[in-house]
Amino acid sequence: MTHRPGEDTEATATSHASQSEGRGALEAYTRERLATHPLLQPHLDEAAVYLVGSVAFGAWDELSDLHVRIALSDEEHSSLAARLQAAHLWDPARDIRLRLVDREPFRRYPSAEVLILSASQLAQEFRFSGPVALWTHRHASVLADPTRLLAATVAHAEEEFQRRLDSLRCEHYYLFRQARSDLQPRLIPKRLGTLLAIKRGEAIREALRLSFLADGLPYPYDKWLEYMAERETRCGAGIVTACRALAAAREPHTLDRAAKVLRDRVIFGLQQGGVSEAWLEQWWLWPTLAPSTQ
Repeated sequence: MTHRPGEDTEATATSHASQSEGRGALEAYTRERLATHPLLQPHLDEAAVYLVGSVAFGAWDELSDLHVRIALSDEEHSSLAARLQAAHLWDPARDIRLRLVDREPFRRYPSAEVLILSASQLAQEFRFSGPVALWTHRHASVLADPTRLLAATVAHAEEEFQRRLDSLRCEHYYLFRQARSDLQPRLIPKRLGTLLAIKRGEAIREALRLSFLADGLPYPYDKWLEYMAERETRCGAGIVTACRALAAAREPHTLDRAAKVLRDRVIFGLQQGGVSEAWLEQWWLWPTLAPSTQ
C-alpha cells in the first residue's frame, strides 16, 4: 500500500476533525434531547454518557445514526426502566434492552438510538465479547462519567484483555490455520462449494483479527475489521491486500497461492508482536497443549 507525501497527516487531521464533530453532536444531543426528557433528565447527573460507532471515531457518512449510550448503577437503571415502562416508552416483551429510538433527524444525522445499560449489563458486555467491546469503548467519545462507572469497567476489561492476550493469539491463529488448511487444492464436489466459501470467510476474518492481536490490540466488530486494520496496525495493510486477493481468487491454484501469501503475512505480523516461531509452526497443539507465545 503506497501513500502520497502528507497523506497520513491529512487523513489523521480529517479523522480528528470528524471525531470532534461527533463529540459536538453528542454534547448538543444531550443538551437538547436528553436533558429535556422528563424521565431521563433526573438520572443524568449520575450517568456515564458516551457515543459509540462510526460517528464517535470519525468514519461516519450521511447514513450514520447517533449511537448514544447511558450507563447507570443497577439501582438507577431499575428505577428508570420502571418509569419508562409505566409511561409506555419501553416494553421489555419487545426488547429486553432498555433502548429508546429517536427517529427524528438531529442535525445531519437521520436518527439516534439511546441504549441505557446497567453496571451489570455493561460488565456482561465485556465478558461476552471482550476484544470487540474493548475496541468499541477505546474508540468511544465520552461526555460524562461522574461516578467513574465507565472508566472502572473499561480499566478492568483492559487488564483482562492483557491477561488473556497470549491465549487469544493462540486461539485465533489456530482458527485461522484450520480454516486456511481447508482451502488447500483438491477436487471439490459442487456440494462442498458452500463449505469452501465459509472457510474462506473464516480465514479472512481471523487474519484481520490477528493483525490487531499481533500488536497487542483488541479488534473491532466485523464491519470495521478491514478499514481499521489498515489504519491502526503495523502489518494490517499487507494483510488486507492478501485478504482481498484471497476473496477474489477463483481458480484452485490462485486460491492456494493467495492463501499461502495470507498465511505468511499473518505469521510475519505475529512474529513482529513477539509470538514464538515454534508455536507458529505447531499451531495444531492448541488448545490441548498450547505452548508459551513468549
